[in-house]
Amino acid sequence: MFERFTSKARRAIIISEEEARNLNDSFIRPEHVLLGLMQGDGLAAKALGQLGVSLEEARAKVASGAARAKTGTRGSKVPFSPQAKRALEMSLREALRLGHNYIGTEHLALGVLLVADDGTVMHVLGVGADEVRRRVLEVVPSGSTSESPRSPAVIGTMWRARELARSEPMTTGQLLLAILGDQASQAAKALGKLGVNRESLQAQLVQIPIGETSDAPPRPRAIEIKLGELTTTIDDPDLVAVLGELSTEQIRAALRDAFGTDPGRRRSTSGD
Repeated sequence: MFERFTSKARRAIIISEEEARNLNDSFIRPEHVLLGLMQGDGLAAKALGQLGVSLEEARAKVASGAARAKTGTRGSKVPFSPQAKRALEMSLREALRLGHNYIGTEHLALGVLLVADDGTVMHVLGVGADEVRRRVLEVVPSGSTSESPRSPAVIGTMWRARELARSEPMTTGQLLLAILGDQASQAAKALGKLGVNRESLQAQLVQIPIGETSDAPPRPRAIEIKLGELTTTIDDPDLVAVLGELSTEQIRAALRDAFGTDPGRRRSTSGD
């Protein structure tokens, strides 16, 4: 993935490690990446600079956060926290969503906003993640994406829906909940006139299993199971439906019960 990073994005990551080390943090966290993105002349720095927060002020806010664990030797490499790693992964997804074959500072910023706690963003930058995201998308060069222009409310809705979905596929229910997250939007006002609010919608959604709707992921038509050096293809619809609900470990456990051992790990002793 790092081969897709632009020179400015790589520089921001290097700076984020320096920021974490200077603050005696044992991990590079999303807030350190924000500090790295504020420096340089990348698109993210341009967008974050519009918020009116100085680097010194943001750095002081990060330093005033949770107690820091010592990194040990000054020159040791500082690893990424799980949340920061997730931000890097999401930056790739954001780049692909925008139709870009590279990861720039703007994509890094969008990735951080998808995983960082909104309270963290608010604490460091003084505004919510929705506002930061809007400003970042505003500096993305026009014509660099095949997507049609979107209103600020749509951008905010998609952002909130992705937050609700996390790593799972986004559903229409999550989109509706995200719409109601902005009471000033056209759709939220219309739903309000119909007597629909977030609480009543949530109550109805929990009563409707996703598996019984068109939001459910498509079921595979066939499943391949490897037993040692043999591969068996199962295409019986009913059996595929049952196996599709099981994890690999559950299938292995069933095979152990049936054969007395794990066929995938059995080894022939003939000829030894």
